[in-house]
Amino acid sequence: MRWESAGWLLCAVPLVGLLELALHVKQTGPDVVPESDWSRARDVVKADLRPDDLVLFEPYWTDPLGRRSFGDAIATMKREGYSDLRRFARVYEVSIRGFHDGELSGWKKVKEEQAGAVTVSLFENPSHTPVIDDVVDLVTPERMSVARVDGANETPCTFTRGNTSGGSTVVPQGLLVPADKFVCSGGHVGVAVLHALDHHPHLCLYATPMKDAVLRLRFKDVTFGPSLHGHSGIQWVVERTPAAEKLMIAFSAFNRPIATVFHKVGAGWTGFELPTPDIDGKKGDLVAEIQPSAQRQFCFEATTRRAAK
Repeated sequence: MRWESAGWLLCAVPLVGLLELALHVKQTGPDVVPESDWSRARDVVKADLRPDDLVLFEPYWTDPLGRRSFGDAIATMKREGYSDLRRFARVYEVSIRGFHDGELSGWKKVKEEQAGAVTVSLFENPSHTPVIDDVVDLVTPERMSVARVDGANETPCTFTRGNTSGGSTVVPQGLLVPADKFVCSGGHVGVAVLHALDHHPHLCLYATPMKDAVLRLRFKDVTFGPSLHGHSGIQWVVERTPAAEKLMIAFSAFNRPIATVFHKVGAGWTGFELPTPDIDGKKGDLVAEIQPSAQRQFCFEATTRRAAK
């Protein structure tokens, strides 16, 4: 019986070799999109691209190929790490092999153009909610301040400029420490890219919760609309293990509370929408207070929005 089993294993070796050969042919054969087609698709998008348009590559595994061919001027950090689709009036979908993003179902297809094996489609958003102010754009000492609040004591955090450094030594896959950030006793606040539970990147504010103090973020001269939109998440390596703990962010403006948002560990990149009709059109400070927590790999984003068009 042992010899028979060994014989079957020996027969399997050439079969594995044939499988590898077939996969190699698939990867290098006619199904592979030539670089010239990606370049043509880039030119199609570039000819009519608006600053607030989104560019999606489908299927998702082609995103690195798209970024390489389209370059940083088109595949910007904001487009690659977008929070939600509602903030975009238009989306360019760059796809191969007939793939299509299901989230664009119901959107109006304005035009479609073939660039060899690459299909470029332009869609209009039926529920566009324009962004007024984005807190990610306000991380400067002129537009933002951060403080650690221990009871009645408030300690300002210092803004520093530097180089991006590696993630947490406790969590090797942790968020990169932002180059420009507010440094507090026990943490920091700055713009980072979250590797979320869905394994997608999201541009957000890496705001390290304090273990025994409140982290207060004040965004200055914010123009408000009828609603405040946002998302929150924790680095995937932590978030993949659900827990009962909830992180809390209390939003307020003009010395009045807006709402408190809770993020449950394990929920992934989660959105929230807070109505602010009473301060629509006003300009003032938006305050976000992150309550004490042991979770260090926390990131969130928030935008004031106009009504859906």
